[in-house]
Amino acid sequence: MTVRETRFHMYVEIISRANQIAASTELDDLLDKMLDLLIEVTSAEAGTLYLYDEAHHELVFKVVKGSEDSQRLVGQHIGIERGVAGHVFTLGKPLFINDVATNPHWDRSIGELAGLSLHTMYCMPLMLRGHAVGIVQLFNLPTETCDDSDEIALIELLCSRLVTEVEKARLLSEAQRRERRQQALVEIISRLTTTLDRDELLDRIMNFACELLGVEASSIWLRDDKAGELVLHRATGYRPEQMIAQRMPQGHGIIGHVVATGETVTVNDVLQDTRFYRNIDEKSGFVTRSILCVPLRAPRIELGGLRGAVESRIIGGAQALNPHDGREFDAEDIDLFQSLAGQAATVIRLAQLYGDVETLSTRIIDAITGAIDLKDPYTRGHSQRVSEFSVAIAQELGLDNATLYRIRLASKLHDVGKIRVPDRILKKRKSLSEAEFNEMRRHPTYGVEFLQENGLLDLDLLGDSWRALAEHHERIDGRGYPKGLRGDEISLIGRIVAVADIFDAITSHRPYHPARPVKEAMGILHRLAENEIDPRCVEAIERAREKGLILAQDERV
Repeated sequence: MTVRETRFHMYVEIISRANQIAASTELDDLLDKMLDLLIEVTSAEAGTLYLYDEAHHELVFKVVKGSEDSQRLVGQHIGIERGVAGHVFTLGKPLFINDVATNPHWDRSIGELAGLSLHTMYCMPLMLRGHAVGIVQLFNLPTETCDDSDEIALIELLCSRLVTEVEKARLLSEAQRRERRQQALVEIISRLTTTLDRDELLDRIMNFACELLGVEASSIWLRDDKAGELVLHRATGYRPEQMIAQRMPQGHGIIGHVVATGETVTVNDVLQDTRFYRNIDEKSGFVTRSILCVPLRAPRIELGGLRGAVESRIIGGAQALNPHDGREFDAEDIDLFQSLAGQAATVIRLAQLYGDVETLSTRIIDAITGAIDLKDPYTRGHSQRVSEFSVAIAQELGLDNATLYRIRLASKLHDVGKIRVPDRILKKRKSLSEAEFNEMRRHPTYGVEFLQENGLLDLDLLGDSWRALAEHHERIDGRGYPKGLRGDEISLIGRIVAVADIFDAITSHRPYHPARPVKEAMGILHRLAENEIDPRCVEAIERAREKGLILAQDERV
């Protein structure tokens, strides 16, 4: 076989290996193997590979071979005008250097391959459609390599073959990143429709921000206009526990400027920005280097019907801190973080509205039970205590949070039917006549009718908890009222409220008997558990009492 044939077979093998490398869709893997092949083909001792960052007009170290100490350079950016790499990038043509140390374009401050004694260098641009997209530098290669036109042609062929794959891998990586970001936004939006847990949603949103932006930490600050401060509401990423309860005066810091003006601000070196508020880093131990800060602009929300709308306003700000690998925030980062912040602002505003509705409904229920107390002053506070006791029993029985919520509401309303019972009967201090007692026995039925007449009976939030109103005077042996239900015909919520109701009736002051001691009340409950009330509920209230969750009327301050 002739030398020419041998070389031809070698070139075919090299091109075959290049094709195998080109099959990789992982950009970092592709670049790493590409530089290895070029170093091997040229018999070089070391090499570096840069890619062009168009957004910042810089070259980024992607791969460094031959010097372990110089691995620190990976990910660093240099200006397009610096060093031999910058010169060749601008020139758009390869350059061979016989003596690196004496070349006027060699920039020693970059410190490339500081652990090696450098002599020769071959620096070539990675060209795509007439434009440089990167730079390859090969160090300490034999001088004769660059004197051989076939060798140079092979190097250029390899670079030409592989640069298109580099571009494909880069575009694929960017497309995957955009797709991941879009999926995150879709997931956040879908979660908005399935949960009202504000803090769970905000943690998810801000964790997505850390992951998708590639930052060390993110945080949400809310306005406290009464105190004139910004209050840290959520922090995710690096050491969030150190950020708890942090506050700063409104208008201070970069976040204060953003909240006050509604602007989005990016600062890639906070120490150069006079607005930077150092106190938070000093208190938390976190070191802020760069920051992307956007306002939390709660959207206008149409409430529907005649209720009008909640107007749009800035309720705080969100921060993303310290991108990994020393990179800077770009336009795509800003767009994504603004979208995430918009979702967070919506979550916060909806949660505030939901909280307002929850507070309103709770106070209305308290007002209704207060009206019952006004009609029957001898049972003042009874509805609230029965609610507390019922929830404690339900917790001991291991019921879920949704059921506990319904029990809390329904047990407060268990005596609401007494509103329709005449005052002369409710306030009578002497024994009731048979007719009066029959009227009093109708209050469970009146309670259910009250819910029905006010459109409350079929609310999802109440579920079947209306049975607390209907059944809290039913008894296991069938001798209760109003329907004389027996055994399993009585719902669990009816059984729970029955025990709570009896316990409070025994341990409270009434016109027809003084309050009895808790120990005596427990004895009565155990006797009733033989035939009339659910023994499981009696055991549960006893366990709750031992835990300090049950306080009788006279035990309250």
